[in-house]
Amino acid sequence: MEKVYNILMLEDSESDAELVKRAAKKALPNAVFSIATNKKEFIERLNWQVPHIILSDYHLPGYNGLDAMFHVRKTHQHIPFIFVTGTLNDEEKVAQAILDGASGYVLKDNLRSLKDLIYNVLEAEEASFLAIEEGRKKMRRANLRIQKLTAILEDLNVEEDKKTILLNLVEELKNDIAITPMAEQSAPTS
Repeated sequence: MEKVYNILMLEDSESDAELVKRAAKKALPNAVFSIATNKKEFIERLNWQVPHIILSDYHLPGYNGLDAMFHVRKTHQHIPFIFVTGTLNDEEKVAQAILDGASGYVLKDNLRSLKDLIYNVLEAEEASFLAIEEGRKKMRRANLRIQKLTAILEDLNVEEDKKTILLNLVEELKNDIAITPMAEQSAPTS
């Protein structure tokens, strides 16, 4: 992958951070890393620049990866979040972390698998983004068609009661497909 990816790491061990960086660079050679060692730094770096992916240890002094993931899911749902830890070896914790929103996990003693996990997670995120974007495009096209139809109906020389019926049908159609005016539609974030 030739694209430059911004990776935010939540890791309190400098040596572990270097090992994880080395493993992640096998998947993303042009990655740029930002490392946070605690909650304050993590939130600052997350607010400073939205990363493409987050790699997080599970246990840190005074903070944990699960709380970090919950914060990310509230503010940046689309960011893939991978636990890279040596302590998430309890199967219940692993299952719960993934159910709670993690994109996956890798144990630090098996960093070889990080490359494939990163590929898979980014591929899934890209597919999801493309599907959402396609849906937005369809909604914009439908909105434009409804606006054109409304303008044509308003200009028609037909009996007022028939025009009212047609305009009400268009309004019901808008409500059925939950179209918002173009100015209210949000732009994609990625």
